[in-house]
Amino acid sequence: MKTNQIFGILLFLFCAVDLTNCNSHLLNPNEEDPDPVIEDEGEWVDSIPDGNFFGRANTLRLYYIDEKGNSLINPDDPNTYPVSWSKELENPVEHTLDRKTDPGYNDIRYNGNHNWIYFDADENLYYCTLSAYGDARHSTYTFPMYANGDADKMEVTYQYTKKGVIGGDYYAK
Repeated sequence: MKTNQIFGILLFLFCAVDLTNCNSHLLNPNEEDPDPVIEDEGEWVDSIPDGNFFGRANTLRLYYIDEKGNSLINPDDPNTYPVSWSKELENPVEHTLDRKTDPGYNDIRYNGNHNWIYFDADENLYYCTLSAYGDARHSTYTFPMYANGDADKMEVTYQYTKKGVIGGDYYAK
């Protein structure tokens, strides 16, 4: 019986201390809010001064076609695979050597899963999706794209927000 009373008293004290801690800001309104609301949370900004390099997957489809409308991507020839990378490459074809296909799927992934090739049955053409790169300290980032022995540059412009971010500090779009 005495144990139940002691347990009840301890439980009451624990709850009282815990509830007091939860409401400490309400009891001392002049004290700074421990979790202030960030005013620019819904705003988009062009750069993050303490940001860093990042890569993002994209749903952008890149079709490489000749002047007659034929696909320049040949799934049997890695030399035709488009390759995106964050910096200049000496031999972009080396980044296609890890190519993989899954049985039952019509895609080829390579370059550490940064590039994928699909077949578009409606267009009767192959296309590529890619990882795009950026640096949150800047609004634009330029990276090379290689295909069929040619090098192009892709410049992407980003904006950043803190609103609705899961698993990081900022979201880049």
